[in-house]
Amino acid sequence: MTDTVASQKFKAQGDTAYRQSRFAQAADFYLQAIQADGTNPVLFTNRAMAQLKLGQFTDAANSCSQALAIDSTSVKALWRRGTAYYSLGQFSKAHHDFTCGLALEPTNAVLSTELEKTKKALESAAASKAQLPRSGSGITTPIAGSTPQPMSVPQSPQDFERAWREHASVPARLYKYLKMVPVARLPSLFRASLESTHIADITNALEHGYQTHKDFDLVFKVLSTLPSIDRFSLALLFTDDKVKERIHHLLKQLTTVHGVDAASLTNEYR
Repeated sequence: MTDTVASQKFKAQGDTAYRQSRFAQAADFYLQAIQADGTNPVLFTNRAMAQLKLGQFTDAANSCSQALAIDSTSVKALWRRGTAYYSLGQFSKAHHDFTCGLALEPTNAVLSTELEKTKKALESAAASKAQLPRSGSGITTPIAGSTPQPMSVPQSPQDFERAWREHASVPARLYKYLKMVPVARLPSLFRASLESTHIADITNALEHGYQTHKDFDLVFKVLSTLPSIDRFSLALLFTDDKVKERIHHLLKQLTTVHGVDAASLTNEYR
């Protein structure tokens, strides 16, 4: 027996908890809403969103599958399940969901971007597999990034992406690379490929630059430019709250130590 009134009450509590970044509590409230009324697909997709924020990608995919069992045309369920599959490295499944979502909403720009990103991931995975040495061939493959190539200003987004993969794991190197790249070019270099991992990598590099070189100028310029990049809002949505706290700390330092008015910029990273 369904209890719609109780379900909506729990949903409202879940929505409030989610807006306050209390994602575990939000997921629990949505579960209670589902237990009161398991016929509403929105409750499952909402729970999936909270689970995505918690990094519970398998659970999020399952919640979306339950939503799709009720409403097979739920674009949100396809989008969020595709996002979960992508995060799990299950690119073929992600490709399927994003494709189905676009078939339902052909003008959905977010799904289109996610599909293109997934196609690139599939191509990259296929290329990496093709480069693996055959058993017994005696051929060895150098470890990626073991010998960094000399840094240079990227001539294309592809150059930028290759260099990023090479330097991102070492904050000092990524800081040096960011110093080399004109900040104004970041939107055209990232295009629509900005991810939450990029935001985390940038935060590591900016912290290094500030702590080691007191480079508050680069901190301000980069953090001011990121919100203008395509997909920034989506990437920020999946950025860990601890990373956001570190960004807020950097911005607070700009204000209290260097007199930079970063109040409006802080709001961009909520």
